[in-house]
Amino acid sequence: MLIHNILDKISDVLENKPCLIHGSKQLTYKELLQQVDSLAYQLATILRKGDTVLVKITSPISQLLYFLAIVKAGGACVLIDPSTSEEVCTDLLKTHSIPLYIDEKFELPLPSPLLPELQQDNIFLGALSSGSTGTPKLIWRDHQSWTSAFPVQSKVFNISGFDTLYLVNSLVYTANLNACLHILWEGGTVVIASSTLPRTWLKEIVLHHISAIFMVPAHYGILLNAMKGPLSQIKSIVTAGAKMNVSTAQSLMKFFPQAAIHEYYGASELGHVSYSTAKDLVLHPKSIGKAFPGVTLSILNDCIHAESPYLAPSYKPKATVGDLGCIDTEGYLYLLGRKQSLINTGGIKVNPEEVENILLQCPGIAEAVVGPIPDPIRGEKVCAWVVKNETTLTTAATLDYCRTKLRHHYCPQLIIFLDKLPLTKNGKIDKMMLQNKEVPL
Repeated sequence: MLIHNILDKISDVLENKPCLIHGSKQLTYKELLQQVDSLAYQLATILRKGDTVLVKITSPISQLLYFLAIVKAGGACVLIDPSTSEEVCTDLLKTHSIPLYIDEKFELPLPSPLLPELQQDNIFLGALSSGSTGTPKLIWRDHQSWTSAFPVQSKVFNISGFDTLYLVNSLVYTANLNACLHILWEGGTVVIASSTLPRTWLKEIVLHHISAIFMVPAHYGILLNAMKGPLSQIKSIVTAGAKMNVSTAQSLMKFFPQAAIHEYYGASELGHVSYSTAKDLVLHPKSIGKAFPGVTLSILNDCIHAESPYLAPSYKPKATVGDLGCIDTEGYLYLLGRKQSLINTGGIKVNPEEVENILLQCPGIAEAVVGPIPDPIRGEKVCAWVVKNETTLTTAATLDYCRTKLRHHYCPQLIIFLDKLPLTKNGKIDKMMLQNKEVPL
């Protein structure tokens, strides 16, 4: 099935049903179809089939409209965080030879009379990798690799067209985009949080009769801290992006007693890989679950490999993202580390070496090391230990420089200035000792 064909099931029953709600704004299925069609014909004037389009727009409703219209016009969409600096966007456009950039100032052309014919193996999405500089890798996804998972997601996560799904943050986050498209494929409704405040989340969950929620574990922790009592109308709780701890899982079971609770592990390159139930999260807390239906797991050279119809085209038939792991006799999968030592901050993966490279370009910095430190909300913080060669360099100036070179979530959340970096006996930087040098930002 083609991604934009999720709107083809619109009937007399569905056309006036809300499909997407954000704050005071909402779209019905009929309005979504009409606006996507109109945008697609306009974009087809300036798009050739297969062209990539970078989209930097704040409104989640506009993100969805442009995403579906670009796909219907034959393009491949790359959604980027609206807080990303123009310098990073320019580098991205140049590095990946992206011909079209849509931001808040974009002016639509007159419509084209025709749209291209599309097939399931056409590329529709460029998912930004965890690279933190202005030239991150793009993972290209085709229609088949995404839509083939939808029926399985419905069954595993207890989702149907009767559900109203609640999401936090925009559709730039690939897991949010997947959850949104899945619920629209089912004919349900998506509500995107209008605020970062948990009291707003609770208010909207009640107001819109939410029955399903998708959040990263850190957001569930924030939500649970704001709750006063259970919400029995929730039937599905899904999380991804980071490992959920036992106490959070147990609290979810207490505050959402009627919900099927699931955590899944996946990657932009691999799609869904494994999943855990609430029982698994409590009885096998160190595991990331068993193979997602349709997935065959194996361990080769200590790395987790997945074979499934959900893999990105260039990664088929079998691939790894470099995660080390093992599988026990019951089929439970365990992560044992990451070859690239990525920092996982609230579900966002950050490559510390790339952040270090940017810091070393900052005037006034002689040495820099980046690594994770524990954080009760995000799971891990991006911490930078810095040695100056200009005494006047400040934390604020360092952060300002980083914000011009890095995407928002990749900037250091903590900067610690040192006179020198500690070394081990063999002359390597002693990162274990650095862990004990945390000070407030």
